[in-house]
Amino acid sequence: MHMKTSNRAARLINKILVFMVLFSGLLILGCVSISSTGDEQSGASDDQQKQTFEVGDNAVIDVTGFNGEIEIIAGSDGVIDVEATLRTPNKVLYSATQSGNTVTVIAKRTGSIINIGREPAANIHITVPMKATVKARSSNGQITVNGLIGDGELNTSNGRISITKIDGTYVSSTSNGKITMAAVSGQFQAKTSNGSIDFSGSFIENSNNQFSTSNGSISITFDGVPNVDLDAHTSNVAANSALPILATKTEKSHLVGKYGDGSASLVLRTSNGKITIH
Repeated sequence: MHMKTSNRAARLINKILVFMVLFSGLLILGCVSISSTGDEQSGASDDQQKQTFEVGDNAVIDVTGFNGEIEIIAGSDGVIDVEATLRTPNKVLYSATQSGNTVTVIAKRTGSIINIGREPAANIHITVPMKATVKARSSNGQITVNGLIGDGELNTSNGRISITKIDGTYVSSTSNGKITMAAVSGQFQAKTSNGSIDFSGSFIENSNNQFSTSNGSISITFDGVPNVDLDAHTSNVAANSALPILATKTEKSHLVGKYGDGSASLVLRTSNGKITIH
């Protein structure tokens, strides 16, 4: 009799515990749904931001974004125009300010990282004078730079990087995405952990250029006759040159040698992808 009573009491306690857990879960879900509904209503429409700044020669643009594209292209001299589209703007902290010859644009996510409904994001499009220094970073989005003379630092954690018609020194890094450099001249460093690297252009004399990817191919197309000291290595596929090269090492996965006088250095590394030089 005592054992039956104990069993009934244990079952009753278990039922009460299950009910309390379920009830607590419903309360939490109710709170989330109530707060998220309010957020969605107050941030349902995109917010369009536009600012214009007057700058002098060799202006600097410093941009931080997330969950969207950053595009920087050549525009009129003496002016930087900023246009930003903010999705779910009540969850985006945005500012565009000027200090001297530097314009700083910041778009950051604010509030809880738990999101129900539209994901907050910022798409930022900027026109700058042709001669400008660029600093751009994004946590989730593509970065595009086009038509500039000057130096740049580009970094994104999930997205491709594209630079076109650039004359300068650029450092580009992404943890997940392709890096493309087209019709460029100068000194370049590019690194991605998951994606290919494509380069077409030329390297200036005495420049140090390095391209590396852990998962992807590397393609180099020289503009004109190259003067490059090459060290190309891939761990799993071939490294090939379609151009005549004065080679000092010609293993299947490792090619070392000179094009022309070798006045610019180029180091290429990939662990899973071919290297092709045209």
